[in-house]
Amino acid sequence: MKVDKEIFQIAIDGTASSGKNTAAKRLARKFGFLFLDTGSLYRGITVWFMRENVDLGSGDAVADALCKMDLRVRCQTGATLIFLGEEDITDSLHDLDVCEYVFKVASVPEVRVKVREIQHKTAEAETLICIGRDITHVVFPGAKFKFYLTASAKVRAKWRLGMVRENNSEATLEQVRTMIEKRDYADKTREISPLRIVKGAVVVDATRLSPYQVVKKMEAIIVKKLCREG
Repeated sequence: MKVDKEIFQIAIDGTASSGKNTAAKRLARKFGFLFLDTGSLYRGITVWFMRENVDLGSGDAVADALCKMDLRVRCQTGATLIFLGEEDITDSLHDLDVCEYVFKVASVPEVRVKVREIQHKTAEAETLICIGRDITHVVFPGAKFKFYLTASAKVRAKWRLGMVRENNSEATLEQVRTMIEKRDYADKTREISPLRIVKGAVVVDATRLSPYQVVKKMEAIIVKKLCREG
């Protein structure tokens, strides 16, 4: 099903490893929309900051690093590719050290401003499905569709473990669960754009749902509204 009417946004927030990426990719393929993974933007910046040993406590150091950074984004139907210059770093975005450090980078105000610039520029030309943690209330508060995905920390750790082990074969379930719980706390308690459920957002708890069931639930809501307006 391809939608060719007005340009709009589908905003999806949620806890770490709750299935936002999978759901958004499948919805993007279903409807022919572009897909932008906000987490990939923050992770790409994190990779750059780690390489440059940027002192996050120094505003000058952060500003200088962002100025020098050549972060490139290629949004496709069902994929977000991240480059530093000509180097495709997409496969390294979920390395364990990046996962453990990204929440600190994401809390830096200058970084969030930079990411928001990229998000808005990407959404200018085409309908976009965007996932993150402040999409529904900060980035695209006027989005036509707003969703909030979550699941228990135990289930999310099981989902993420396989991905982490692709780059760190010694990673344990407990390590990943601790990492996820730490990220949840940081996301929900940070002063700038904390993760929260906004009024009007459809909450989807995926703890006992398959990825297919999650997508079908979201798809039904989108189709119903588009058909009613069409």
